[in-house]
Amino acid sequence: MDDKDFVTRPVRSADFLVILAGFFHNITGSFHGLADEFLELAVYNANRKSKVSKAWEQMTNDLETLQED
Repeated sequence: MDDKDFVTRPVRSADFLVILAGFFHNITGSFHGLADEFLELAVYNANRKSKVSKAWEQMTNDLETLQED
């Protein structure tokens, strides 16, 4: 505004409450992101272990069929 007589409102305690709420919101967002990354890692590891187990099982079956022949 170009009004020279305009005075902005003072800083109130509610302003600090808004700042703290924003800070805690960002912190919880960070924890949410961290939890998502851990979940993704856990799913990756579970899938990997399952594939390794299937590969070992297939190899064992192949060895058994070779011994029978």
